[in-house]
Amino acid sequence: MYAVVLTGPERLEVQEQPVPTPAAGEVLVAVSAVGICGSDLHAFHGQRPGM
Repeated sequence: MYAVVLTGPERLEVQEQPVPTPAAGEVLVAVSAVGICGSDLHAFHGQRPGM
């Protein structure tokens, strides 16, 4: 699968990641769409360290 990863302030990378295997009692959800919110933009601009 592919993931868009925030690697630093204002730095996004598309990375190939292994498909996770759910543990007992967990499920794997197929994502068909995503969105962003204001806190995502703060993280993108480096205003939320640790996010």
